[in-house]
Amino acid sequence: MNRVIIFPLIACMTWLGSVPIHAADYLNQDLGIEQWQGGSREKAAAVENYSQEWQGGGIGGIAGALLAGPPGLIVGAASGVLMGRNSALTSDLHTTRQEVEQLRKQSEQDASKLDVLAKQLAKAQDASQQQLQAVANGFIYRVQFRSKQSVLELHDQQALKALSKSLGKLSALNVHIHAFADQRGSAEENQLLSMARSEAVAHLLIAGGVAAERIESRAYGESSARYPRSDNEGMGFDRQVVIRFCLKENS
Repeated sequence: MNRVIIFPLIACMTWLGSVPIHAADYLNQDLGIEQWQGGSREKAAAVENYSQEWQGGGIGGIAGALLAGPPGLIVGAASGVLMGRNSALTSDLHTTRQEVEQLRKQSEQDASKLDVLAKQLAKAQDASQQQLQAVANGFIYRVQFRSKQSVLELHDQQALKALSKSLGKLSALNVHIHAFADQRGSAEENQLLSMARSEAVAHLLIAGGVAAERIESRAYGESSARYPRSDNEGMGFDRQVVIRFCLKENS
């Protein structure tokens, strides 16, 4: 091929190497397209891809011109552009795969951290459950009454008010109230008396903020009395309300 073709092609190739930067700036300034303003990284990637297409076209054009003259220039340039574009797409695909792999690793790390936190939470909940169960099993409160009376003594009222505040913070516990009477009087009278005693205790707890559905009351009358009528001091232990606690189901 003569120099008339070769030299212009070399000059064209040299010019093509500088085209992308000016073209990118032109698009950025005149067209105002947002994708050219997405940051230095996106702009650099776009310029690099654009450069690869032009350089591919220049190389293909020179190769085509050397092999087949002017027709080869056109075909070679078009093929070079496609090859340059394919190279840019391959580079983008590689970058995307790397980013996907990084996201996958980060996701695995996050899942591992969540698993550790879930185990710690389960352990803390189990410890709290055991503590509440210990309270339920080991704590009993007794309220004593005068003979044939269901009125709470002042010190018992104060103690029950304090208990109701504590139960407000221990919402996982329910309250069982068991009321009793001594053997003096008829069985029917003692049953009614024990019911009145359980109601007096429950009413005070509810007034202190304990939800009524958390309270279960039972009156046993004289059926559980342990001391005979002849034991005046012993019968004082039968005139009582026993308060116990239990864990709520699914707590």
